[in-house]
Amino acid sequence: MKSIYAITPSGVNFEKLIKEIEKMLSMGIKLFQYREKGLSEEQMKINASIMLEVINKNNGKLIINDSPKIAIEIGADGFHLGMEDYLNSKNLKFIKEHKDMINSDYIKGLSCKWDCKLIKNPPEDLITWNYLGIGAFFKSETKENVSFLEDGDKSFPLSITSKPLVAIGGINYQNMDSVLSLGYETIAMSKGIFFKKDVENIIKNLNEKN
Repeated sequence: MKSIYAITPSGVNFEKLIKEIEKMLSMGIKLFQYREKGLSEEQMKINASIMLEVINKNNGKLIINDSPKIAIEIGADGFHLGMEDYLNSKNLKFIKEHKDMINSDYIKGLSCKWDCKLIKNPPEDLITWNYLGIGAFFKSETKENVSFLEDGDKSFPLSITSKPLVAIGGINYQNMDSVLSLGYETIAMSKGIFFKKDVENIIKNLNEKN
């Protein structure tokens, strides 16, 4: 079942963001990640709690970027980490202290970029990852200085792991078909879908492929 994983853009007025999320929920998008780089942990926690209530009320799920602690404390559905975030001493300590609960009750995602070794063997001594993020597929405004394949086979991660994969990086209405045609079921979209006039077309296009 092909689906969209909506990742919130940073630096957006929070009230406007909540209204946009409500609109997207009404259109059938159910999986969201709260990603915000410019706020304190306390403000992130406050915002994430409000967002979680809105999303869960509409039968959606909320993943917290970078912080297992916030995810667990507010009762979010899971968290997403890059390798640097996973290896961060604060995050590792928290994961070690709560690994049983994290493994049984939460969705865990790991960004692998285009690292074959990491895709084949993600670190699972503490937790089992529920999905892996792969990319960037295209140049992205959300993340600068990321690696992406110019000419390589972007479908190769599908053949080297049995874990669910999420295609990440610069995906929008104009290029989403090229990603889906490779065999990816879930595509992450941030600035490619938030506050865009063609949201309905994006969802219609996706539904036609299911």
